[in-house]
Amino acid sequence: MTTYDTIIVGAGAAGCSAAIYATRFNLKTLMFGGIMPGGLITEALEVENYPGYLSVNGMELANKFVDHAIKLGSEYEVKSVDDITKEPSGLFKITAESQEYMTRSLILSTGTHHRKLYIPGEVEFAGRGVSYCATCDAPFFKNKVVAVVGGGNSAVEGAQDVAVHASKVYIIYRSELKAAPLYIEQLRKKSNITEISGTNVLEILGDNMVKAAKLGKKYNGSYDLPIDGLFVQIGYDPKNELAKSLRLELTQNGYVKVDQGMGTNIPGVFCAGDLNNASNQLHQQVTSAAEGAIAAQSAYRYTQGLEYIIPA
Repeated sequence: MTTYDTIIVGAGAAGCSAAIYATRFNLKTLMFGGIMPGGLITEALEVENYPGYLSVNGMELANKFVDHAIKLGSEYEVKSVDDITKEPSGLFKITAESQEYMTRSLILSTGTHHRKLYIPGEVEFAGRGVSYCATCDAPFFKNKVVAVVGGGNSAVEGAQDVAVHASKVYIIYRSELKAAPLYIEQLRKKSNITEISGTNVLEILGDNMVKAAKLGKKYNGSYDLPIDGLFVQIGYDPKNELAKSLRLELTQNGYVKVDQGMGTNIPGVFCAGDLNNASNQLHQQVTSAAEGAIAAQSAYRYTQGLEYIIPA
């Protein structure tokens, strides 16, 4: 069995940056793409804050990241990692779709996934009117009435994406809009978007498809809001299942605790990107890419028997 110098789990900005730098450190490198190669940025219609691009489609940017890593020499597999264990030898064994791989170091960059409402009807109507990606699914609701749940950037941007196609969009949030002021200003210029504040969605109703959302307070005299679809855009949770199985130390919100070298409480395991608690929780492509580079340098120094944190 081939033993790699480093294996990277996740192929978003952090994973691809780690792979790029690891190969430049001449490490034998393998990167797993998982079920969503490129990460959540693939859902973005436009990215306007990544240096060098005034505007770029999220999928295009993600593909460029992956292609760059592969062209520099990183091995790449679109497989989901099922299990990771640390062997008595100090090596790590990765199991991905029944195949085993060994590595001297490990970089976790599995990122985050969409947060759910956990209300009745959400699971039953997933894919039948309930969606977690406004950019992906908005075209399916042309001339329909839909609701977007959430008050942050993802919800406000999502509502505008959906409004391009839908005849009517309700954005439902509990207290106040917490998105960037520019996003809120743009939202309120859309004539087909209506805000419903101070309430929650308690249940999703329908038969074969979504027909209504049950609200916590009456709107236009009724608790039931007739809609054809509902987009859940309430943020993200860390995708930390593998981190938990490795017994990595986590924050109270489930993010992997790392030091300035992206190191974890387990020697040889590093973590980069949205999964960790670094960069002041600024979950952006540019910070993820930076953390991936740092993690790769740390993995290189670790495999060389050096202290991976370099004194200032």
